Amino acid sequence: FEMLGNWSFGDYFKKEAIEWAWRFLAEVLKIDRTRISVSVHTDDDEAYQIWKGIGLEPVRLGDEDNFWGPAGNTGACGPSSEIFYDLGEEFGCGRDGCGPGCDCDRFPEIWNLVFPQFNQVEGGERLPLKNRGIDTGMGLERLVMILNQEKSLFETDLFRPIIRKVEEIFGCSYLDNSIPFNIIADHIRALVFAIGDGAIPSNESRGYVLRRLLRRALIYAYRLGYDRPFLHNLSEMVIEIFGDIYPEIENKRRLIGLILKGEEERFLRTIAKGLDLFDSIKGNKISGEDAFLLYDSYGFPIELTKELAKERGLELDIKSFEEAMALRRAESKKTRVFNSIDLKIKKGKRTEFIGYEKDECETEVSGYALKDDEIYLLLNPTPFYPESGGQVGDQGEVEGDGFKISVLDTFYYQGMIIERGKITGSFRSGKVYARVDKKRRKEIMRAHTATHLLHRALRRVVGDWIRQEGSLVEPGRLRFDFLQFSPLTRKEIKEVEDLIYEKIVEDIEVEKTYTDFKSAVKMGAIALFGEKYGEKVRVVRIGDFSVELCGGLHLDRTGEIGTIMINREGGVAAGIRRIDAFVGLRAWEEIQNRIKIIEELKGLLGENLTGRVQQITEEIRELTAEVKTLKRKLVQHQVYHYDEINGLRFYQIKTDLDSEGMRLIADKLRNEETCLGVIYQPEGEVVTFVSPNLTNRITATEMIKVLKSKAGGGGGGREDLAQGGGIDVKKIEEAERALKDYIKTRL
Repeated sequence: FEMLGNWSFGDYFKKEAIEWAWRFLAEVLKIDRTRISVSVHTDDDEAYQIWKGIGLEPVRLGDEDNFWGPAGNTGACGPSSEIFYDLGEEFGCGRDGCGPGCDCDRFPEIWNLVFPQFNQVEGGERLPLKNRGIDTGMGLERLVMILNQEKSLFETDLFRPIIRKVEEIFGCSYLDNSIPFNIIADHIRALVFAIGDGAIPSNESRGYVLRRLLRRALIYAYRLGYDRPFLHNLSEMVIEIFGDIYPEIENKRRLIGLILKGEEERFLRTIAKGLDLFDSIKGNKISGEDAFLLYDSYGFPIELTKELAKERGLELDIKSFEEAMALRRAESKKTRVFNSIDLKIKKGKRTEFIGYEKDECETEVSGYALKDDEIYLLLNPTPFYPESGGQVGDQGEVEGDGFKISVLDTFYYQGMIIERGKITGSFRSGKVYARVDKKRRKEIMRAHTATHLLHRALRRVVGDWIRQEGSLVEPGRLRFDFLQFSPLTRKEIKEVEDLIYEKIVEDIEVEKTYTDFKSAVKMGAIALFGEKYGEKVRVVRIGDFSVELCGGLHLDRTGEIGTIMINREGGVAAGIRRIDAFVGLRAWEEIQNRIKIIEELKGLLGENLTGRVQQITEEIRELTAEVKTLKRKLVQHQVYHYDEINGLRFYQIKTDLDSEGMRLIADKLRNEETCLGVIYQPEGEVVTFVSPNLTNRITATEMIKVLKSKAGGGGGGREDLAQGGGIDVKKIEEAERALKDYIKTRL
């Protein structure tokens, strides 16, 4: 909801706050004075007398209703005075004493005037505040309800257009579906504003709240028979209503729509299976295992499962659900095998990293561990960069008296930098010489600097909502995950690549400096979401094009990247896209490989490759259409075996046709006669069908469920035609027998 209010810090107090509130409601808004009532705290005689002077008789209420704060055990607090509006007797509870403060719907609170005048200290004593204050809160929606002379928030100017749009989309009336419509209208408004403020649906923190709201709205829509994405369209109406007042949602109109549509499509792929699982639960209790399956496999937040369970009078085993969640978290936190190695470290030693300045140095082994044929070293200082921020760890070698270690990996362990390697010779602790693989590091640096250029180019070409969600930087290759709710177009990919090339050719200096976090953010540095930064941060600036907080290794100039080639762009999760790219020598090798492939294709198809491919594609399209026609003819002339059940034909058909051919058979039979049946193929695809005039007695989706209970797999569809896959063909005969028995009970 939207809150209005006014505040005072050591200035005006109760008299002004109460009198101004009354003037605003009664004189400015001209609300019916006879419907306004007020309450004050039991001990607040001052507020009582002020209201009496206005002409109202306040109700005295205790701490539970009319005392605010403190937020913890101590702090500012004080009495409050609430203003109520009487909606009429029809909204009341009918009990004796029903009035302001009653828990029925007759007297909604529209304004709460809080008077912070005490400081509560340890022990509960309340001392007078030196600077008393005013802190009021008024619900805009309730106020509009009164001004519109409506009896519900959802019938006001703030919600009515959204409700009308829902009616238009669903094709059904609000009067018959007020509760689901109200929920959808409330949730879409919350989603639009939250996304406009920068929140993104996810499985964590505030993002989880958004995902719960969105999926709850979709569940209600689905239960009304609407199984397509619609919230992204509905968001347009919210922006129409509020966009002029809140320009941030107007400015993010496209982003809001993309995020909502991506989330809707993802959940709608699993919602039917989740509800099927819910419907199949026997008894009066949902096990923690089923609740976790709904959460983990079908995307049902546990709060949504609780709500559905309550509606159906089912108990939820929340304890075993939490145990399953704890087990999953424990599995995801499994750490390296190295954690179990006994590292012999000199007490108090920490790692000094000098890799920004040097790629080789004389150093000392401060600790080590031997495991099988590998050694784990703690060098102090070390030039080896540990895997961090998506950049892979350095490789190289360490030489000592009578031995050599090939460093295979470098990583962090409990704040220390550890080098993992293989020993040649007889290892002895002491002074050693460490040398990074310079050529490999250079290729990594090319990829890392190119990643910064890519990040900035995406924000400039696609939109400034682009946010890094993960990365991998390795020799000659980068992988960049970013927030985006639709695939990039070919044009956008080319523009991004061209912009990066432009910055490479400009050979811009790559500056690395240190400053405090606040100063870095002021200069426009991008901080990665979820990363933790200390007071002192490292800033990597590429001219006036890119500024990021980064502790990784970078080139001195962009020209050293050489070349870049975006290899692919695709989705990896809801709202997350990924770009894979090659840089430097690796990119050049890939370009040469593709040129070679093109030359080989020219040798096969001629110089006009595009024309020949278009011609072949058209020939394939014509042949596909011809095959489809032949399938139809085959289906039309085929005679199929059937059994009779209660005077109706029940078909059991095994075929080698694909799913399209199976549907053709089903369409032919169910439209030509009154019948039902099952069609399956050796690969485990199955189709069930029912003539339209039988669907009031049995449905194709019911038949799929019966088959699934005996032969596994899954599926769904319409009442007259359903499709599934993954069935165990060896069990099909048993499943068909069970299906026959089921049909006999329904026909």
